[in-house]
Amino acid sequence: MILIAGANGHVGKEIVKKCCERNLSFRCLDMHTLTIERCDTAKMEKIKGDITNLKTAKEAVDGVETVLSVMGVRKDTEEMTHDRLEHQGIQNLISASKESGVNQIMYISTMGVTKNVPVQRLKAKWDAEQMLIHSGIAYTIFRPSGYFTDFVEYFAPEIRKKGSFRVFSKGLIKLQPIAVKDVAETMIRAIGNEKAKNKIFPLVGPEIFTLREILTMLGNIMGKKVKIKSVPFWVMQLFFTLIRSTSGKDFLYRAKGDSTCPPDIQREVQEVFQVELKRLEPWLQTELRANQ
Repeated sequence: MILIAGANGHVGKEIVKKCCERNLSFRCLDMHTLTIERCDTAKMEKIKGDITNLKTAKEAVDGVETVLSVMGVRKDTEEMTHDRLEHQGIQNLISASKESGVNQIMYISTMGVTKNVPVQRLKAKWDAEQMLIHSGIAYTIFRPSGYFTDFVEYFAPEIRKKGSFRVFSKGLIKLQPIAVKDVAETMIRAIGNEKAKNKIFPLVGPEIFTLREILTMLGNIMGKKVKIKSVPFWVMQLFFTLIRSTSGKDFLYRAKGDSTCPPDIQREVQEVFQVELKRLEPWLQTELRANQ
């Protein structure tokens, strides 16, 4: 039995579909009602609940051999904060997994996580990683770069509405985004994979772009010439300081540096999981036309 914690998110839904395709027995946990279309859910169990509740965590992992934790919150709410999810949620998941005899826990972290990172959300991810590493349970930690879906859900609507997009500095940071389906496939292939146990893997796509190149690509596909407006970092730093926005400062920190992976590490990841990675432009063409 597999537990998908955070089954209603982008990655979670794709894992659900892949479990159905492979006829695997699995259980879904999420705070919100799971909606999956065109999928044979005969071997699926569902629990609606909050992982920061220890009773819910114990119910979710009962009889489970492998946990895939793809939980996340894009924006803090009164109902759930990022820190609460990463700290209390992961702590509960580990405690319940030890009691239930779980063999392997997989966890979606993020690229840019380091020990002394001065960013609240990345620091929370680091703490969660350390709890897993020292849990005594076999772990597999994934640190993906940005997802293809971000460009369709956030970039494209802005371009469609305004014909322009604001970037920090000159928009020359390098990105190596990955398809959500490829992340899901990698996690499925990590189940019971001895080469994947007790390791941390960065996950990136096969191509590197500057942010400007991606914006131009989006415009070409959408039939629009995108006006790229540059905003100095210091302006945004001053703005977020004045409004006391911690999440804004976190975003600026991540936007300063490249989000890529060295070729030798990419080869190692490919050797372990052998996933045929999707290219960005064909994926965008398909998704943007479907959303027109």
